[in-house]
Amino acid sequence: MIKNIRECIIVLVIILLLPILVPYLLLKDRVEKRRRKQLASRFVCVECGEVLGVEAIRLADERWDEIVKAIIAKSEPGTRLRLVRTVDAICPHCGCQYLYHQAERTFVVREESPEWERLEPKLDSE
Repeated sequence: MIKNIRECIIVLVIILLLPILVPYLLLKDRVEKRRRKQLASRFVCVECGEVLGVEAIRLADERWDEIVKAIIAKSEPGTRLRLVRTVDAICPHCGCQYLYHQAERTFVVREESPEWERLEPKLDSE
């Protein structure tokens, strides 16, 4: 019986916190997107020396959409995927790819991993 009361209390607390948590998380996401755009508008590419600009964020979003669509198309129906975004900005001048480090609030050059090198040519050839 005590277990049922605890479960009811937990469910009740979650229900009561939802009207606070959902707007908070949406606002936090919006603020992070704005920070990335502001950073991109003043961040200088380490490869070519040009400013990335908001175009870099748009290019990365489009590239990530392509990657996700390709992964979903190749996976079995009903498979639950846990994806970690691997590109946050792409220099529109030279194509250098960057990851956003939230703690440091900066872009860093994306390192190529062996698994990613295995997938990348397949995605580009499609």
